[in-house]
Amino acid sequence: MIGTEKELKEHYEVMKKNPEMEHSDPNMVTLAAGKTGEIVWQFTKAGKVDFACLQPGHYDAGMKGAVNVTKTGK
Repeated sequence: MIGTEKELKEHYEVMKKNPEMEHSDPNMVTLAAGKTGEIVWQFTKAGKVDFACLQPGHYDAGMKGAVNVTKTGK
């Protein structure tokens, strides 16, 4: 899921209490174990964008990161 670090942490706490919760949001993809997928996202401003897996235990195990978006010289 893509979001701010604060949003991701808050949603992760909800997911821990409701592990069977399912979503269909444009800023996320849900996959079965061992499968791959992608999110196509157009960034509209420069800055840090956080992402994480919010399945219970995954975030705590380090399945999170950030993308640094830079401004293009159009």
